[in-house]
Amino acid sequence: MKLKDKVALITGGGRGIGKAIAQAYAREGAKLALCARTSAELDQTVKELRGINAEAEGWTCDVSLEEPVRECVAHAHKKFGRIDILVNNAGVMTRPTPMTELDAKKWDYTIAVNLRGPFLITQAVLPIMMKQKAGSIINMSSMIGRGAYANFLAYATSKWGLEGFSQTLAAEARSSNIRVNSVDPGYVATKLTGYNGSKPESVTDVFVYLASDDSKSVTGKMLSSSGWKSQVK
Repeated sequence: MKLKDKVALITGGGRGIGKAIAQAYAREGAKLALCARTSAELDQTVKELRGINAEAEGWTCDVSLEEPVRECVAHAHKKFGRIDILVNNAGVMTRPTPMTELDAKKWDYTIAVNLRGPFLITQAVLPIMMKQKAGSIINMSSMIGRGAYANFLAYATSKWGLEGFSQTLAAEARSSNIRVNSVDPGYVATKLTGYNGSKPESVTDVFVYLASDDSKSVTGKMLSSSGWKSQVK
């Protein structure tokens, strides 16, 4: 029970990797605050978590919008009294498109969800963690956040930006005993990949590690779901 009584807020928690992380955290004793845009999926996930005796609540929220984000974080804080772990998991990816054909609206939408979203959620959660003098923020990165992949310009830019966000915030929050890391989950079977790749449940170990006190000295790192154990030695 590595996360006993810790409260985790997970964005995009209704399906895919977010749901798998929530289930892994529940098995380790965490209390779950989930947000997602699709209420039906969110409600089903909360129901399943409660079915394994986890304390869980869910709120519909578009992470790219300021007021819904503030309301979601306020609800979670009021419900549980604290937020120990934040997983910025919500994300979108448009189909591969050359730069010359990329629609500006798709660019804006990708940046809004993948980069503005983590900024807004983290900005709302950070004062809570600072008051607690403790916290772990985990940002969902990508292999495309560290390498060049043609025709993924909007998605790549959002993830490269998220890496800069993670590194800078890690330096800024260190004095408040808040650690900030990112994870490259690899190629996972989610809606973003057309449900091709590894099962979401197979990549959750690194998220449990970063949420737990086992990683209390780890911050400013980008870990991969497959090789993280060697990366933190």
